[in-house]
Amino acid sequence: MREEENSMTILRTVCRKLMGVSVLLLSHHTCAVADSPTDMIRSTVEQARAVLDDPAYQGNDHCQQRLEKVKAVVLPQFDSQEMASRTLGPYWKERTEEQRKEFIQLFTALVGKAYSSSLERYSTGVQFFFDQERIDNDFAEVDTRIFDPTLNKTFSINYCLRQVNGQWLIYDVVVENVSLVNNYRNQFSRILSKSSYEDLVQKLQTKLQQLDTTPPSES
Repeated sequence: MREEENSMTILRTVCRKLMGVSVLLLSHHTCAVADSPTDMIRSTVEQARAVLDDPAYQGNDHCQQRLEKVKAVVLPQFDSQEMASRTLGPYWKERTEEQRKEFIQLFTALVGKAYSSSLERYSTGVQFFFDQERIDNDFAEVDTRIFDPTLNKTFSINYCLRQVNGQWLIYDVVVENVSLVNNYRNQFSRILSKSSYEDLVQKLQTKLQQLDTTPPSES
């Protein structure tokens, strides 16, 4: 896919800088309802870091187990349908219910693969700062920063959330002023303006197959 590498690079940056925060996507059926958006983000960070620091999951032999444990903590905090619909923009309304389900699955898998390839790049010295939250009815934003000692640099990570059945869920992550959702939406829009939805699906499936055959360290 054209510009796929750019999107994957941005996503890997998100995952690498936040691997204890971790961002990436999907359903919403675990974890107790947090008192505030910041509480939810902070709780997710602490739980994920606990898994990453657990001696039982260290080493290459436990990489897959570690990944699955962290995903179990992180993924339920994302609103997969909202993210998927936003990446398709106006094209979402044109899709049937079955097509929407298909796209959610593909988009979720794409982000999950990028997340997987980034796990081993996590730095245990990363520091997390929770700066500010803004709430407007059922929507909120949480501003955080991450300091990476290996690069001696601080990165801004801003979360966009909305309330779903009383729970705050993430629907976008903005890294250094670059929106994950907007990046994919621009890419998908270019493809759909020149070809069909079926072509987009084929490109996503091809990309996923490529990622399935690429070792995490090489992704």
